[in-house]
Order: sequence, then C-alpha cells, then structure tokens
Amino acid sequence: MWEVELPLLRPLTTAGQRVDRRRITIVRLVNGSHTGWGEAATYPGHTRDNPDEAWQLLLAESRRLLGAGDPVLIEGSAASAAIDQAITTLQAAAAGVSLAAHLGTPIEPSASSVAIGLGSAPDVIGAVAAANDAGYRHVKLKIAPGSLGTVEAVRNAFPDLGVAVDANASYRRADLEELEAMDRLALEYIEQPLAAPNLQGHQVLRRRVTTPIVLDEAVHRLGDVVTIATAGAADGVAIKPGRLGPTLTMRAFALAQRHGLDVKVGGLVETGIGKHSLATLAAHEAVTLPNDLAESNHWFARDLVVPPWALDAEGMMLPRLAIEVDQSALVDRAVRHHRFRR
Repeated sequence: MWEVELPLLRPLTTAGQRVDRRRITIVRLVNGSHTGWGEAATYPGHTRDNPDEAWQLLLAESRRLLGAGDPVLIEGSAASAAIDQAITTLQAAAAGVSLAAHLGTPIEPSASSVAIGLGSAPDVIGAVAAANDAGYRHVKLKIAPGSLGTVEAVRNAFPDLGVAVDANASYRRADLEELEAMDRLALEYIEQPLAAPNLQGHQVLRRRVTTPIVLDEAVHRLGDVVTIATAGAADGVAIKPGRLGPTLTMRAFALAQRHGLDVKVGGLVETGIGKHSLATLAAHEAVTLPNDLAESNHWFARDLVVPPWALDAEGMMLPRLAIEVDQSALVDRAVRHHRFRR
C-alpha cells in the first residue's frame, strides 16, 4: 500500500468545494508471478471514507486477505472498492485474460466526457475550448444556482459539442425555474440537481423538464438504484466504480437495466490505475451516457501508469488489456507505505 499526494494541473471547483490535490491510496496484491492493482480514490461527499479512514480499513482488509479470509465489500467505500479492484485484476492476470474478459465486458471504446469546474463565463468558455481542442466530444459543466448565463454562453459558443451539467446537489426547490430554463439548451443530462435524499423533488423536476435527470450522490448502495427507479426520480444513474468496486458495479448495472435506467460511469479524479476499471466497465452494454473519462494529462503532470491514458481520434477511450504502473512515479509521490507478507 502506498498513499500518494498528487497536485492537480487545474483545480476542480464545484458548488460545495474546491479540490486542487488528491490523496489516494494505491494497493498492490502479488500472488506468485501475478499482480493486481487497486485504488482508493476517496473524495469528500462522494465516498463514505476519507484518506485516513481508507488507510486503516485497507490495513484491516490486508490482514484478512493474507489470513486467507474473504474480503468484505462495503458499499460506498473507496477502500473496499480498491481491494475489489486489486483482487479482480489479480484474478484476471492469473487466468491470463484481460480485465474486460474476466468481467464479461467488450473491449470497445466509450464516449468520454471531462468535468469543467465552476468559474466566470469567460473562464469556463476557455476551459471548454481547450477540451474541445484536445478532442473531447462531450463536457460536463459544474453548476450552482446562478449558472444559467454561463451554460447558455457555452451552448452558444459550441453548438455541436455534447454538453451536460452537474449541480452536485446545490439547487433547491426555489431554484427549479433556472433548471427549467436550461431545458431549452439541448443538454445531454442534468446531474444531481437537488439534495440526494430529495427523491420527491427530483420526481417533480423530472415531470417539468425533458432533459434527462441523472442521480449520482444519491447512489451509494445497490439498493439506491432500485429506490430511485421505484420513485420515478431519475432517468439515469451515475455508477462510480471508485466507490463500489468492479463486483458491485456489475450488479448495479444489472439493476439499472432491469429497472429501465440509463447509466453513466462516474469518476472520482482517479489516477490511471483506477481508470483501468473505469474504462473497462464503461464499455458494458448497460452504459448509455458519456462517461467521466478524462485523459491523464488533463489532471496530472505525471500519471502513475505508462503510457498515460489518452483519447482516440474520435474522442473515445479504449479499455486496455492490462496496465503498466510507473513504479518510480508511485515511489516519488508516496507519503507513506506499508507492506504485508504471508
């Protein structure tokens, strides 16, 4: 286990916070000649554990695994997701197959989207222009009450670009008129407009707009997918492998399909290690919306994998058969390290 600190090339500002660096724990499992990698990308408001809690949970899980025990999959926990990622990639390596083949997903490119943080209209337009020049066919604008003018400006400046918005639960019932006004801007979806528990409010909004409503912060457990569908609170859900792990993500996909919900794969500003699971799972047939799959060089000056993740010529991201971790980058950025042996 290594905890790394990685500065972001650009801060990600949302309605509730500004993130300019990432504290992430990387997990490596080795069994003979086979290796599995996982990533605990804890994120405030999105995972139930913070970096220190994730480290302690990973210590406990490592002891359990080395004692030949079974891992405990904790819904919403980045640490649990990291263990599941590591076990799953180790199993794939031991079987001599890709992670995609192990999970039963195709090796096909997926529609990629990059998050653009809150800012003034000129700053946001500049960031969108840079993303467009980099080859992205979709962007997701972070919004908060009062963002209508900025979203309009982006839509007018880039009429052919796919644009979605993500409120991170910052709107209230009194703000519904602004969200209704965005309905005429041909957005791909509105993500988590209201507070996560407010399913009734989302149900009301969904009746008043034609733009699909996608919930994210409301999805921490498998049962949340069923609850959202039953309440008629959304058209789709953002499933985050970084807080569920590959095993539970696959189950969440099945539930979403069964209940007629669209799906996107959500990110937590992971390194290239965590992106291995994201890009693989994003190719699943349940996924129908553009995914949070940014290139390595969008967030990090030096990622932890080589080569860095990049879009193809069509603005898509292709899953890899395997990843190669840049050990020197991992060691250079590590602030603590722990090793277990059996």
